[in-house]
Amino acid sequence: MRETSWPELRRQVASVALALRRLGVKRGDRVAAYLPNIPETMVAFLACSSIGAVWSVCAPDMGVAAVTDRLRQIEPVLLTAADGVHYGGKVLDRSAIVQQLREALPTVRSLLLVQTPHAAQPLPCELAWRDAVAQDDAQVAAFAPEWLPFDHPIWIVYSSGT
Repeated sequence: MRETSWPELRRQVASVALALRRLGVKRGDRVAAYLPNIPETMVAFLACSSIGAVWSVCAPDMGVAAVTDRLRQIEPVLLTAADGVHYGGKVLDRSAIVQQLREALPTVRSLLLVQTPHAAQPLPCELAWRDAVAQDDAQVAAFAPEWLPFDHPIWIVYSSGT
């Protein structure tokens, strides 16, 4: 378990939101995530919603076809993913799947990668997570989430069909 203070959470969210803007993500854009239940996932979600981007996540225990079927239809501009996970007591490499997802999602312009020691191969990315959360300056301190209309979408969720 990792603990994060409220001020540190705010700083990380602002840093990632500013990084997303530098990558060209704007209000109404869809951001797809292939992430487990880790703190980075919540920070990425809050950063997306703070700039008006629409979030959608699939768990990394899902295969390429299932994730592609869901994410292709929303035309994401950014994919944020973990290259490996620790799940059920097992280390799972997800680097090949992340690469396949990137290739299968033609609208994705950038990859924000949570790099782990579980990946079998390094992946090229436009932004590494450690760099996305590194900013800690006056711009981060001054960051304020966008005011959005009440009916602005925040996320896209999928059902298993049951």
